Amino acid sequence: MAIELPQMLNGYLINLETFIPKAISTIIIFVIGFIAIKIIVRLVARFFDKVDFDRAVETFLENVLKIVLWSILVVVMLSNIGVNVSGIIAGLGIMGFIVGFALKDTLGNLASGVFILFHKPFRIGDWVEVGGIKGTVQSIGVAACIIHTFENQKVTIPNSLIWGSAITNYTGLKHRKMELIFGISYEDDMNKAIRVIDNVLKKDDRVLEDPEPQILVKDLADSSVNLSVRVCAKNDVFMALKWDLIKKVKEEFDKHKISIPYPQRDVHMKRR
Repeated sequence: MAIELPQMLNGYLINLETFIPKAISTIIIFVIGFIAIKIIVRLVARFFDKVDFDRAVETFLENVLKIVLWSILVVVMLSNIGVNVSGIIAGLGIMGFIVGFALKDTLGNLASGVFILFHKPFRIGDWVEVGGIKGTVQSIGVAACIIHTFENQKVTIPNSLIWGSAITNYTGLKHRKMELIFGISYEDDMNKAIRVIDNVLKKDDRVLEDPEPQILVKDLADSSVNLSVRVCAKNDVFMALKWDLIKKVKEEFDKHKISIPYPQRDVHMKRR
């Protein structure tokens, strides 16, 4: 025992001489990594503040970044103290693959949500058509968007369906252009009808002067001469103006004895 004890102590001392430097270096790595993660996350948060990202996306991306950075730091610390991390890395890779496969639809929605919030094809309050649904955008989330239809229905659309299809934003620009078609009889005075429509447009302040309204002869149809009326208006008065113009033009046509014909056919019968 007297001979074995010094040998055991010597073995412990050798282990301590090896362990202490590793422990100190591991602590240093942790402190440096902790500070680096704080700095990186803070820089990313400042970047998001400048680009005006949606807060939900900011929180999601910041949390993902923290998980990735902390995972890297833990792997580096374990490797420094002598742990074989190849198995851990392989396990994390396999686990990530399994989780990614299981959540592929959810991750697809999240990725599409990031693209929507970054490119901003529409904003809250816009009147849009996405995935065959028309309505007003109520919320834009990282997984889905909520749209209220004209019939006051609440529709939740996954972001992957939105980003993967055509997006029509009716209020994305400052003003919208409408085209109204008015058919008059072949017996009516075409120039008179144009003057009547022009007077209606000039009396309505909602009709924008730039670009200038147009009244064109569009078609010589089977039963009517079709006049195309093209005007621009601001988004907030667009639909009300459209309905009012249809009503006012019809009233003015009635006053000036200009008829709007219904479809008709001439039938010729031959005697045998």
